Amino acid sequence: MLHDRSFSRMLGPVVRSGERRGARREVTTDELVIDWHTMPGRPGRYTIVNESCNGCLIQSTLPLLEGMTGRIRTRLPRGKGGKVSVVVAWSRRVDGNYHIGLRFFAPC
Repeated sequence: MLHDRSFSRMLGPVVRSGERRGARREVTTDELVIDWHTMPGRPGRYTIVNESCNGCLIQSTLPLLEGMTGRIRTRLPRGKGGKVSVVVAWSRRVDGNYHIGLRFFAPC
């Protein structure tokens, strides 16, 4: 499992108010296709719940391990948004599915 403090330093200053996010979240209904480094050749397709410039919240029927890394292949239906690396920040069960927080950390 990957726990590297350098990721949080790369995201900029930490907001010390009640809200830990520095960027506004936008609700969306798009989907992401992600190539996970731990599962080469088996991309996953996930519904985006909301997103910001630093990351996004996706929904999945299966949990993803914290620290997993991957590359966004494409964004559906627009076909944009590929070639950005992500790391799974957290995964929680919510109403029979899993909500997974992804952090964007590097363009590919």
